Amino acid sequence: MLLGCSGGTEVVPLLYDACFDLDDCVEGATLCEELAVEFSGLEYVNSICTTECSSEGALSADCSRALIGRFGSCYPSSIAGGIDDTLICFEPCDTDANCLLGFRCLGAIELCGGEVADCPVDPVDAICVPGPS
Repeated sequence: MLLGCSGGTEVVPLLYDACFDLDDCVEGATLCEELAVEFSGLEYVNSICTTECSSEGALSADCSRALIGRFGSCYPSSIAGGIDDTLICFEPCDTDANCLLGFRCLGAIELCGGEVADCPVDPVDAICVPGPS
């Protein structure tokens, strides 16, 4: 489990951690969501601890803060190869370095290709998804 700081000396556990099952996740996580994203003909699969959310979009108040200090983003899990369109919290990022090993930082263009107008990911947002490190 990774730990992050939240003001002062308070240490808070990281919600958006890799997992094999929900028992690997911190208290408060309700899902160990398997995601799968394709890069250059290869499929990258990894699972993250997360929660469901209802306020779709970037910086959703339904989602826990990430180590970079921002609230998570709420999108359908299918945008990153999840099994359905359940809205889940994704870890926000600016660069690959903001993501755990085995995850990459991708925005709407990379996730949706030329169909950005129909993409559920906000054009200025980026999230951590499985990929080559």
